[in-house]
Amino acid sequence: MRLRSPCGVVVSLFLCLTQVQPAAAAPDAQAFEQGVAAFGASDFRAALQSFLEAQRAGLNTPGLHYNLGATYYRLERYDEAEREFAALAQDSAWRALANYNLARIAQRTGRIAKAREHYEEALRTATERSLRTLAAEALGRLESLHPTRLTAVASLAGGYDSNATLTPDAATAGTSHQGDLFAETLAAASYRLLGDAAGRVDAQAGFLMRKYQDLHQFDQAGLRLGLTHETDSARWQTSVGGFFDTMYFGGAPFQRAAVLDARARHALGSSGDLRARYEFQRIEGGAGYEYLDGREQQLSLDAGFALSSSLIRAGYQLELNDRRDLQQGADFLSFSPTRHSVFAAWTVPNVGGWGAEVRAGYRFSRYNDPYVLNGVEVTREDKRFGIAARAYRSLAGPWRAFADYSYYRNESTIDIYDYSRYQVLAGIEVVLQK
Repeated sequence: MRLRSPCGVVVSLFLCLTQVQPAAAAPDAQAFEQGVAAFGASDFRAALQSFLEAQRAGLNTPGLHYNLGATYYRLERYDEAEREFAALAQDSAWRALANYNLARIAQRTGRIAKAREHYEEALRTATERSLRTLAAEALGRLESLHPTRLTAVASLAGGYDSNATLTPDAATAGTSHQGDLFAETLAAASYRLLGDAAGRVDAQAGFLMRKYQDLHQFDQAGLRLGLTHETDSARWQTSVGGFFDTMYFGGAPFQRAAVLDARARHALGSSGDLRARYEFQRIEGGAGYEYLDGREQQLSLDAGFALSSSLIRAGYQLELNDRRDLQQGADFLSFSPTRHSVFAAWTVPNVGGWGAEVRAGYRFSRYNDPYVLNGVEVTREDKRFGIAARAYRSLAGPWRAFADYSYYRNESTIDIYDYSRYQVLAGIEVVLQK
């Protein structure tokens, strides 16, 4: 099979590139050409010596590293092959090819979940039809031999919340202080009921619990159950799901919701994508929270682009609410905001063995009806600024350590809704596929 490489050179692909030529006819170029010739003659030991000689002579191109990875693979030196391809996968122009080879290595060494992950990444980022076909066929064969029915993630973490009450005056919430330590656990699972990689129906479940050390009235728990239908064809991936959510606050029912969630993703060349999401919720508040009854809709659009070894993503979200709101005597409080949010995120997958993400956002909220407080009518408008950072590192097997930090500042035309809040969180998580 013949493909065109990111450099515009026609190359031969079975697992690797073996015909990418260096630009200059120098000693390093001569050694490289000898390595290509030896590789073509299946003399992989001689090929490796020539490629290493070219590297020692100063050649340091993606083509050289790709051929080193391919040669190590043929010599069954999988750790070294994986190192070469993993480094090359940080280059957006070579990401799809590198991930295809990383998948082959993972499959050969019995790491089926990791192989599936790399094949999916190759399929997602490849622009060449030939490579997309190879990745899709390999993924299909992998699924037929090792079908994934269950994917699950779980985490356990602890942290500190500087303002669990979301108010600058803790006394108004009946607490002696605003900040507190907490423990948090999360679990989610997806089980395939029907279909394959091209189209599937999954049952999904999720659970979240946060317990504060002292402020138990702000403890939170949530449960989600539902079904999704997902498709993957050419450059489009779509998902439509229906869910039932229930939330508890301070140990008491807070709200229940029937949720419709629709998503679509479109690949933009080899280094970008465009995503869209629409969510509709029909909400029923718990006892004492009836003012939350009503509807919420969210529409979001975002785009991501790979730049060198990082990913930049930016987006916009519109949120519409139509709730019952709250009438207390002569006072009236609206719980039906219209919100506009923008955000930007920067992700670096490898910084000294750690992955990192930094995110910043701005949200403007205008409540649909004026507040009436002590006989005074006030239109509530909020401006919220936020930053967040996350770092994570792979541990043994499916385990990963992570740490999060976030800070938000909310400014409102009604003083009692001005607040600042930061949270820190650290823990471990595990991802399982069977």
